Amino acid sequence: MSIQKRRITYWSIEFIDEDTHSFDPDLFRRFMLYVAALDESERLETHEKTNKAIALESVKEETKHGIHMLKAVFKSCKFNHSPDYMSSKDGSERPSAKRLNEGEKELTHICMRLDADEAYTVFEERRNGITMNTMIHYLNQYVRQFNDSEEREDNKFLWASVIPSEDFLTSLGTTEKISSVELFVENNVIGSGYLDLMGIDANSQEDIIMTIKSKPRQSLAKALVQQAFLRIATEGYKASRIRIRGKDINKMSVVIDSLNGKKVDEVTVNLLENGVVDSDSIFSKLEEILGVDL
Repeated sequence: MSIQKRRITYWSIEFIDEDTHSFDPDLFRRFMLYVAALDESERLETHEKTNKAIALESVKEETKHGIHMLKAVFKSCKFNHSPDYMSSKDGSERPSAKRLNEGEKELTHICMRLDADEAYTVFEERRNGITMNTMIHYLNQYVRQFNDSEEREDNKFLWASVIPSEDFLTSLGTTEKISSVELFVENNVIGSGYLDLMGIDANSQEDIIMTIKSKPRQSLAKALVQQAFLRIATEGYKASRIRIRGKDINKMSVVIDSLNGKKVDEVTVNLLENGVVDSDSIFSKLEEILGVDL
């Protein structure tokens, strides 16, 4: 069995309502399984301008070592392209039997860890597959339909932000605009003498998220964020984590989290005899990245 390297990228998937980010892991799980259970014709989306068709092929739910995951596979094809075949042995040609409304099936694999505040996602990047933006646009077509099926009134849609593979300070340095900073502080800070906002009981989360937002069309100062990050490492500081949201130089939404260290950029996977990636092989590598101890 041959092997091949596949490039991977990291993303944070959340719900967004106007400019408010939130996440409900069980709601997201139900939504993904709902879309996967639709008839195949309902799951197919065709783009005539780009001559590309995509569909969610499958979603598998698994829990391993306390880590709850969704493994999704998207299929796609490029149609309206049926040139003659050419032999790699003697250069001879013959007409293709492929119809114009058909195309080679391409797979894109996505593994998502369902955390309390995001679906932490490892995404297989492929030139012939689909992009994360394409996936989010595709899924958002089904949000209202899903809400109707559960008789829910909700204006939330899915939102994806790239998670840079560099360390926190390096990623911060390449960020063009910082729209918000989230500080994860110990819950006893909220009930302390200088910030006595509410009573804290045994059911409260250990960390409380304090969010600082920039004014519209402005940015928070990088120097202050960097100072806050460095103070987190200081003994006795009340914050345990810092997460920023912003835009990179390409105007792409990014999430930079102090918990995320440097990440691998590619994995080596097995290929089947027809050259297609072995799904079990790539998912086992993506599981490792998400923290499953095989």
